[in-house]
Amino acid sequence: MAANFSGPIKEKAKAGKWNSGIPVDKNPDYVTFFDDFLSDSTDDSVDTWTIVKDTGASVAPEPDELNGGVELKSTATTDDDGASIQLTDEVFALESGKKLWYEAKFKVSDADQMDVFAGLCENFATNPEACLTSSNRVGFQIDDGGASILCKSESGDTETSNDSGVDAADDTYVTVGFKFDGGSSVEFYVNRALVATHTTNIPTANLTVAFMEVSGDASGTKEMVADYVFVCKER
Repeated sequence: MAANFSGPIKEKAKAGKWNSGIPVDKNPDYVTFFDDFLSDSTDDSVDTWTIVKDTGASVAPEPDELNGGVELKSTATTDDDGASIQLTDEVFALESGKKLWYEAKFKVSDADQMDVFAGLCENFATNPEACLTSSNRVGFQIDDGGASILCKSESGDTETSNDSGVDAADDTYVTVGFKFDGGSSVEFYVNRALVATHTTNIPTANLTVAFMEVSGDASGTKEMVADYVFVCKER
């Protein structure tokens, strides 16, 4: 009888998908990081994530969120205020000859009145928005004043940017991901549909995993909830 697989094994075989070629399970030939934010992995006593935030902003588990989540929240009624988390060390790189996959799921409270980033960038020590001025980064950005999900790759302060054609919506989860082919191409996916391909300004520096949100006006409280993040790279 022929085997009829479903799930990751079947998806792996589909060329052109975000996860094509990805290992089915943990494999010593790959470096893999996954946080489902089911527990408080961002607590200061846990040496996984570094928190950079403005004084009144907060980073904490989202209470009773289905499937878990971490909440990055700006100070209420305060413009240009926000929070961020980043892995403590820069342990990933878009390295020549090595494939890399990234995926994250998040939602925002006010899609057209926030600055947001999810992806890989260099470590930053002060101000959440310093994530946006990283000299080397790759990921997804939402700019204050528009809900467009932008695909970004930046190397040595030179940036390539494309509109994914997908807009974020208030309090609605979106899945974003990219795949580096180990050569000169990064494919960007929103809700696992291919939306852009970059072949320029692909960073080669060591990078860290980061989420960032900053309020775009002084109305209400702005927040970003990250459901999970996954990164896998050929060792």
